[in-house]
Amino acid sequence: MHLQPVFRDCEVVGGAVAEDLFRDGLCLPSGTAMSAVDLERVCAIIRSL
Repeated sequence: MHLQPVFRDCEVVGGAVAEDLFRDGLCLPSGTAMSAVDLERVCAIIRSL
């Protein structure tokens, strides 16, 4: 997450592994406020890919 613009001026502890995860990772919507409809929409989009 340290590569996001909002964290630009924060201290960074880590290195290439964190940068690889940021570059290659997938950030999915999540949280306790997601409804069943929200979850199904995310799942349907992933399935369609």
